[in-house]
Amino acid sequence: MEKMLGAFGVDYKLLIANFVNFGILLFVLYKIGYKPMLKFINDRTKTIEDGLKNAALAKQNIAEATQQQQAMLTTARQEAQSIVVAANDQAIKQSQLLIEKSKLEAKKVIDQAKLNIRQEHDQMMQQAKAELTDLVLLATEKVLQQKLDQSADEALLKKVVAQYENHS
Repeated sequence: MEKMLGAFGVDYKLLIANFVNFGILLFVLYKIGYKPMLKFINDRTKTIEDGLKNAALAKQNIAEATQQQQAMLTTARQEAQSIVVAANDQAIKQSQLLIEKSKLEAKKVIDQAKLNIRQEHDQMMQQAKAELTDLVLLATEKVLQQKLDQSADEALLKKVVAQYENHS
């Protein structure tokens, strides 16, 4: 075999030395280059995976926050709508109360005016009766040309007033 290797120009001692050198070189490269490179690649892979997990988590958090925001907006709109409805109801009640109060005050004013008119009417009637009584007395005095005593005067006056009231 040595002759056969020698015929091809291969020195087996040199071949063994090359294998040993290659093994040492492979061992050194494995320790110095491959392991750190493998560690760097694994660290980078882990960093990328963590980043993807964080991105997915952030996307999920954003979706949840968006849902919460929509729910809060919906709730706020409903509350605002109920506040507006309550305010409108309150405004209607207040306006109805004001209208009722105004009607009551107007009725009071009208009733007071009617009472004043009745009082004035009664007062005018009393004045008219008093004037009529004076006129009747004057007319009677002129007709009789003498004044009757006080009791006869009052009796005559009552009789004339009663006749006047029956005609009116």
